[in-house]
Amino acid sequence: MLAFYFLIWWHFLVMIMVIMIISGIVSFLFPRFPSFIILLASGFTGYLYSLFINGEALAFIIITINIVVSMIPILLVRYVLFLQRKAMEMENSGTSFSDR
Repeated sequence: MLAFYFLIWWHFLVMIMVIMIISGIVSFLFPRFPSFIILLASGFTGYLYSLFINGEALAFIIITINIVVSMIPILLVRYVLFLQRKAMEMENSGTSFSDR
């Protein structure tokens, strides 16, 4: 039964994947770009999607899912950039984990 719903609403899953990819790429290529703008854009995309499928009653749920799903790659990219910056700082200071 669940597979039947995936066949009907396959475009929702595609939208989720596209939003994850775009938000990850934007936050990686432009690390100083504000995250809340990406989150607002993904929420607006969810609202437009709910209008597209004539599911205005589902708008809140779809917007929430889009925002949460968009936060995952943003946080992952921010974490990777933080680790990269810390590794460069450790490399420049000449310390390693074995020295501590």
